[in-house]
Formats: sequence, structure tokens, C-alpha cells
Amino acid sequence: MPVFIAPASAEDIKLIYNKNEAKHFVHMLQEALEHTKEMGAYELAETPSPMAAPRAISAIVDNTGELHVITRGSNIEDEKKLLPVRIPLDRGLLGWRLMLVRKQDLPKFAAVNSLEDLQRLKVGQGSQWPDTKILRQAGFNVVGGNYSPGLMRMLNEERFDMFARAPWEAAPSLKTAEDMPDLVLEPSLVLVYPLPRYFMVSQTGNGPALAKRIETGLRRMMADGTFDALFEKYFGSFVESTQLKSRKVIRMDNATLPPETPLNEPGLWFDPTGTPAPAKAAPVKTAARS
Repeated sequence: MPVFIAPASAEDIKLIYNKNEAKHFVHMLQEALEHTKEMGAYELAETPSPMAAPRAISAIVDNTGELHVITRGSNIEDEKKLLPVRIPLDRGLLGWRLMLVRKQDLPKFAAVNSLEDLQRLKVGQGSQWPDTKILRQAGFNVVGGNYSPGLMRMLNEERFDMFARAPWEAAPSLKTAEDMPDLVLEPSLVLVYPLPRYFMVSQTGNGPALAKRIETGLRRMMADGTFDALFEKYFGSFVESTQLKSRKVIRMDNATLPPETPLNEPGLWFDPTGTPAPAKAAPVKTAARS
């Protein structure tokens, strides 16, 4: 089993990430370590096979040595178990949600001017997806499904009014529904809630030292332009293809975020419109509207 050596001083580390981790986040991790080489040399390695999220989280929490870092969308429950590096790796773009709809309903969406207008419509999401909890706690009527192609069929069958997707998910979802020509990407709206994806490590052992090194590296990347360049490389095409800059922004709070979420650091968050981000995470609610 590989040994992980704490980077408390200038010591070498071998850092293991999940085999199914998105390659652009691995690139960002490598750059963060490269920007902190005075803290020690490093070697990155992937797990022999992909690890499902529950197993990956357990491996980090228990310090088994199988895995040292993962990326996760932030929520209170995960942050009770894992130590987040609170710099949104995609500038919070994960929380920018576009709507797949039926063509005949486009006039209905063109008339939406507020969060309350949008909440009158039913939204489809995966039953186990974190977005389902976020949307329900915000007051949406969410219809659950098992997976994206199935949800596209449910949308086509008028089981709900819209299917909320991240900017990089919209086109692939439509491609799975080429036999459903009435389904389209709604062209005028984007629902935005704060949902940062972070690097997360262990709260114990070498975890805090590793988190400090990764945060130092990411902040140096932000200072010298590397972070912006990687954001543009990996996310710029989605921003352009979905025309985020020209959409009407509908903002809402995210009650699943911990109060430590850095919402008051605007430089960390994507916002092409200049609209102020929420000043705080929403209070946690004990009951959700279904």
C-alpha cells in the first residue's frame, strides 16, 4: 500500500486520487502541488479501479491509505466527515442550472420573472442526486427519477415541466433524447444557487497539512492567472455554448451548505452578469416541501 507522508515541512508526498476523478480536477490538483514545490516533491497516482462515493469517503475518513483526496459538491453532511479546501474548483458553475423543456411550454418559461414564478412549475431530478434536496428545501415540487435518459422520457411524457441540468450536462442529455424532438433547451433562463465543488481530504492525520498545501497552491494559481486559464480551458466552451451571459438569472439560497461557505469572497465565484451572489447560506430547514 502506498505511503502518504505529511507535507508539514519540505517532505515528499505520494498522493492518491480516485481513478474516476474528472481529468480537469486532477490537472488543477497537479498545478496546486506544482505551485507549492517548496513544501516538498510530490507524486500523483490514481486508485487501481474507480471507487464509488460512499467507499471513497470512508477510505478518506478512516485514513486507510487507499485514497487521499476527492472532489465533492459541498454540503453540511460531507463537511462533518471530510475537510474541505474551500475554493470552488469550477467557480460554483455546478450551481448554474439550465432547463430542458418541451417546445410547447417555451412561452410559459418566457413569462418567468422570479423565483416564485419558477417554483410554480414541477422540476425533474434524480431521486438520489444532491440537487433534489437543495431544490425541495428551496420550495420546489421535485419529481424524482432514476437516471438522466429516464428523466428525459418522463419530461417528454409531461410528468414534470422542466429538467434542471448543469451547463455541461444539457447537450448530452438532449443527445440521449434524439427520438424526442419536442424536447429543447430553454433559451432565456438560468437558475443559480451556490454549490461549490471542493477538494476534500481527511480531517485527521495528514489531512489538515495537505488541505493547507492545496489551498496555498490554488490561491497562488488565482494570483498568477493559472486558475482563470484552467477555468477557461475546461469550462469556457460551456459558458459560451449555453449563452450564460445573456440569460435571465434567477437566484435562490442553498440550505444544504454550512455557514463556513465563502460566499462573501466574490472572486471565488463565477458570475458573468455582475448580479451579487447570496450573502449567506440559507438556514437549514427541518422539513422540505415535496
